[in-house]
Amino acid sequence: MPSGSGNAIEITPLERHDTSALAELMADYAAAMGGTVREPKPDTVLRLFDDPSVGLVGAWNGVALVGFALFFDLSEAISGERAGQLDDLYVSPGARGHGLAKALISHLTEIGRERNWVHLRWLVPEDNVAALRAYEGISEAAPWQSRVIWLRRELGY
Repeated sequence: MPSGSGNAIEITPLERHDTSALAELMADYAAAMGGTVREPKPDTVLRLFDDPSVGLVGAWNGVALVGFALFFDLSEAISGERAGQLDDLYVSPGARGHGLAKALISHLTEIGRERNWVHLRWLVPEDNVAALRAYEGISEAAPWQSRVIWLRRELGY
């Protein structure tokens, strides 16, 4: 948050005891993305914590969770090394404009350095101009285009 606001943001790994706060934020994220799930789903969050391939970090403003990033640590075929895949990143509307998305990504790059990832990659919706602009200063465009086949269209966004 900006200096002088009196609140410092802390980015930490999320844990099972953070389930309720994360479920609330994920419901906001789903609504913002136009998804069909718009209510907190604690069972979904618990499944994330039980999945060893999922990593979760959160941005806390005191006791309020104001942002999160969900990532995977994956094998990367071309290099034969490991890579990070940022799958979801969300900052609540009231906390935007203070560099939290960049701070979450910076935290993930530190995790990647510790894990010796070859790169961290992520997808950004083409119509999210603000996010694309923010990411220009910390990343470069990937030399590939994202494609999707919806297998459950009713859950699409």
